[in-house]
Amino acid sequence: MATEAWHPGARLSLKSWRFWTSLAPLFLAAVLAAAAEDRKFQDVTVRPGDTLWSIARAYLRDPAKWDEIVKHNVLPSADPTVALPGMTLRVPVELIKDEMRAASLIYVLNRVNRRRAGSAAWQPAREAMKLYRGDALRTFSAAKAKVEFVNAELLSLDPDSLAIIKPPARDYDVELKSGGVFAGRSRVVTVSARITPKTGDTQYSAKVRYDLSTLVEVYKGVASVDAQGKVVDVPAGMGTEIKLGQAPGVPKLIADLPEFEARAAAFAGDVPGQSRLKADPRAAMPLQVTADDINASRDVGELGANMKALSIGQPISGYRVQASRLRDFSDLIFDKSYSVDEPVRLKSERLPTGIYWWRVAIVDLLGAELPLSAPRLYSFGVVREKSAVDLRGSVILLKPAGDERVSSGTYRVAGLIKAENLSVRVNGKPARIDDTGNFFAAVELKEGVNTVDVQVSDALGNSAGLTRRVVYAPAGPR
Repeated sequence: MATEAWHPGARLSLKSWRFWTSLAPLFLAAVLAAAAEDRKFQDVTVRPGDTLWSIARAYLRDPAKWDEIVKHNVLPSADPTVALPGMTLRVPVELIKDEMRAASLIYVLNRVNRRRAGSAAWQPAREAMKLYRGDALRTFSAAKAKVEFVNAELLSLDPDSLAIIKPPARDYDVELKSGGVFAGRSRVVTVSARITPKTGDTQYSAKVRYDLSTLVEVYKGVASVDAQGKVVDVPAGMGTEIKLGQAPGVPKLIADLPEFEARAAAFAGDVPGQSRLKADPRAAMPLQVTADDINASRDVGELGANMKALSIGQPISGYRVQASRLRDFSDLIFDKSYSVDEPVRLKSERLPTGIYWWRVAIVDLLGAELPLSAPRLYSFGVVREKSAVDLRGSVILLKPAGDERVSSGTYRVAGLIKAENLSVRVNGKPARIDDTGNFFAAVELKEGVNTVDVQVSDALGNSAGLTRRVVYAPAGPR
């Protein structure tokens, strides 16, 4: 059988030409799909009467690029003047006007209010709510809120706090009016100071006191504090006070480092009682559930077994599947019916990654829908690895139990781990662990302030740490 050969200057046969041109759309689709994975998107809710053109004028920097919305969504019509059905559109963030770029309220505890930019009315805030440039958040006593910006940066708002998110015509991220925040790469401005992270891993807190002074304390990295024309760089483990109308004070050691560590752990999500399920911080979470509920959730791949269990002993024609973030299903995010032979392929349904309440109803041969099953939590697209123990609660640091002052250049760190199969490192080096769980490590100190960093890890690679300060002050001559 003759084979086709190709060499420079040769012409493709008609058969070869058809083959290669048939692959072109597939190659182009693959390239576009790969490019889309690198882009960030914002969800835009279609309201009654909205068209592609009206949405483009409201959201896009250049309304003429309305066709970009078509590329990333399945629409009933590409005509920009036709009213769209109720749906949620995915719009590339880089195309959206600055004032329309949304942050997301991803965590709410107790009473939290939101005020729209340009409005005087406060309304109750809720999880998954979008926040736009100039919106304000207020937390009340025993309340907390956590915000995620479009760049995935987080901001945690303390109780009794008031902050403006992305103030219009400003080059910073948050204006803190009162109370406190814990932030990472966000730039925060108060009435007495401006705080700018200087390293990519910076984490710090800013607190506005009743006298309008500002306290800045840095957990990781370095934060630059600017007030009255003077700039002070504050490194990890230290803080500075900025009184109203004055320059930043000289950085000093954080007064209560263990308490500050606890705040930092809460900001990062590493706190006892919090879900140990590894989920992207942007993943959708069910509302009004406990961490134990989330840890007990199952992968949505097991939903099929639940569906089959419902149909045992009776002939059926199909299923109806629903999902919601609320146990009472008052706000559905998924509702679809399937024939008995139709596979349930959720990955093709554009369902956001997250954990949801799910329920199923079977449809009999006459088309009648039987009662829905009891709600159960299933995760979709979430990594299922879990930490076997609460790592922060599994270690007791006996020495140093708190900040300490010593006169010897060698310090012996000692502690106890309360679970098996854990490892401990002190200042990056493995500690010796005996059969009863006691661990020891010798640390050489330099004169002055030394940091003792204790990290405990499990077999899955999860880790948590404690930090203490030891001040070495050599004894003077006798």
